[in-house]
Amino acid sequence: MTDSTHSQDESEIIAIVARMFDAISWNPDQGPDLDGFAQPVLPEAILVPSARPAAPTDIVSFTDRMRRLHAESAMATFSEKPLTTVVHLFGNIAVAIGGYEMQVDGDAPARGANAFLFVRTETGWKVAGLAWDSERPGLALDASLS
Repeated sequence: MTDSTHSQDESEIIAIVARMFDAISWNPDQGPDLDGFAQPVLPEAILVPSARPAAPTDIVSFTDRMRRLHAESAMATFSEKPLTTVVHLFGNIAVAIGGYEMQVDGDAPARGANAFLFVRTETGWKVAGLAWDSERPGLALDASLS
């Protein structure tokens, strides 16, 4: 899946990011695919949500939390989609940063940015680390990520 502006590796990484966004979204008719969300993430990867102070977590704890939110109907709908993903590659490592849009229970959409650290493994590209932050007063998403 390559095009004239992306290498095969870049296209693969962008596709992984898009699949992760699809997998973590849900609505009353379709639940999340949290196993699919976790599939490209190394078990020892560190995830750092936007909450401050920073509270790193792992993929199992994160997906367990999302499962609870869905099961308890704490959020009837949750939708995330990528806006733009920019990939920088060097050998067997890559950094992907991109903007996202998120919507919970029909509220106004919110935006933010994700930063993924990828490593090439025997089975393909895997997420070794992931951090994200959300727009708020005084912090707007850069136009290059919109």
